[in-house]
Amino acid sequence: MSHSRRHSPPNPANAPSARFFGDIGITPGARVLDVGCGNGDLSRFVAGLAGPDGEVVAIDRSEQALAAARATDADLGIAHIQYRVVDLSNDLPDLGRFDAIVARRVLMYLPDAAKTLERLAAIANPNAVLAFQEHARTALPAGLGDLALHRQLYDWNWSTVAAEGGDVGLALRLAELMQHLGLSVEEARGEAILLNPNQPSFLPTLMQAMLPRIIERGIATVEQIDPDTLAERIEAEHRAAGGAIVWDLAFLVAARAHPVAR
Repeated sequence: MSHSRRHSPPNPANAPSARFFGDIGITPGARVLDVGCGNGDLSRFVAGLAGPDGEVVAIDRSEQALAAARATDADLGIAHIQYRVVDLSNDLPDLGRFDAIVARRVLMYLPDAAKTLERLAAIANPNAVLAFQEHARTALPAGLGDLALHRQLYDWNWSTVAAEGGDVGLALRLAELMQHLGLSVEEARGEAILLNPNQPSFLPTLMQAMLPRIIERGIATVEQIDPDTLAERIEAEHRAAGGAIVWDLAFLVAARAHPVAR
């Protein structure tokens, strides 16, 4: 294994997050809800925006993820973060009301994202911001050369999410869903997620994480994926194609609750 593979490269799908969530209007002293917080990466970021006078409530259904989030040291001078176990497929517990509600790659995994959005809008303060980063299955990846392996990996991943009951087209309807709830959409854009040449690919890390789920759903076998040689084959295909590969799209949608509660 080469030196560049020893440390997993960062997930390029997270690259748009700081730009997007940092610019949606979370102000010092805000009370923020992070929905499906996972390891707390986004929770800690918005806690920095809310500052020491703010508060972040970070919810996830996974006790394991929350344990990892709690174990990660947070910077000084950020809002207190309260981590709570919440299953979004059920009614929300009493969490209070919020000045900002954020989530990253969560809604697409829910059986009824529209219902969850409705529940979240109901606990937003007047003029609160609701901002989501979601991804969708589109006609990717794209690049300069033959990307048969990259396309196979893309299809396996998205087919697995679909087989698990995820809504792989949710991101394309997200702004429309938020408008139907009476929210005022302020931003709705997409940002390409690039795999750049001459940099370690994130895909081996992604496939390692997805492997049990892909196999469990019968999307592909270990033999088909061949994880022992996967990193080398990915690197060889990218090198042969040259240039950047457009791997994915991040859909970034931010909306405001009405200034006066209905």
